[in-house]
Amino acid sequence: MSDDLPSPSYHRYARAVLFHNLLSGKATQQVLASVRERISSSIPAVEEHGIETEAVTAVTVRQALDKKPDLVVVAGGDGTIRLIASELVGTNIPLAIIPVGTFNNLALSLGLPSDPLAACAVVENGTLTRVDVGIADENNFFFEAAGVGVDAEIFPIGEEIKRGRFLAIFQALRTVLVHRQTPVELKFDRPVDQAYQASFRGYVPLQRRRRRFRKSRNRVRLRCSFVAVANGPFYGTNLTVCPGAKMDDGLLTIAVYRDFSKRELALHLWSISRGTYRLHPKVETFESRRLEVFSRTRLQVHVDGILIGTTPVRFGVRPGVLTVLVPMGAGG
Repeated sequence: MSDDLPSPSYHRYARAVLFHNLLSGKATQQVLASVRERISSSIPAVEEHGIETEAVTAVTVRQALDKKPDLVVVAGGDGTIRLIASELVGTNIPLAIIPVGTFNNLALSLGLPSDPLAACAVVENGTLTRVDVGIADENNFFFEAAGVGVDAEIFPIGEEIKRGRFLAIFQALRTVLVHRQTPVELKFDRPVDQAYQASFRGYVPLQRRRRRFRKSRNRVRLRCSFVAVANGPFYGTNLTVCPGAKMDDGLLTIAVYRDFSKRELALHLWSISRGTYRLHPKVETFESRRLEVFSRTRLQVHVDGILIGTTPVRFGVRPGVLTVLVPMGAGG
């Protein structure tokens, strides 16, 4: 993949494809009309596809990309963006995000404005940057995060919450309260003591953990509630389950939620779902380009909230394979 990106001061777009989704959480006809007008005012030729008016599928996206547009603009939520971005991986065609979803995790992770018209301005004066994309079992991309364990069970419930079915919160809490911690084995692409980044218990226990991990080579066995594997800092209902995750470091950030009581886990997930950024003392984090997760009990696995099967599962990262427009000064 070429490292050459158009200069942020001189890139111009003659032809763009605009995908928009009226079914996204904050989308309205008026908002999408304003976005359409703003994009068309700066780009001479704009081809439109509306998810509320046609069946926009991966095939539709590929057909649009076959025409070699200079830019792809997506006005939608994270699910819509994921559909289009999956086809843009490795193409060098830039992606511009206009956030009109409910939680807009990708926009938040990239530092984009939450106001759709302000995000349109990024098309005119933003800069291009490359971000990483996670992958599970070699064919399931994820842009936010993946998870193994109870996290995969409650994530679909989060999608219900996105649709305004807030009683699903109680269903999620019930799922957390009845789950059991499960032994898992994690295999990294490096020695465990190098992969191990932080324990929020404090420095002395961290040093003890490192001494233990020196004997573990590249594998470690742990009992935990779930394992979160993040490409970026936010996912779901703006959860920060992997504090410090970055979309452009060429690494996956892995958070192991271990030794939580059921009450502690429920309270912690409730806290971060409310936007409270809290580093819990029982979260331990690792970094690796590759991760394999094994368990005797088959545990569910999700990528960006989509269930893909059960353990064992292999995760990896593809560094810099997606080009995105971000505000000037926000690019890595």
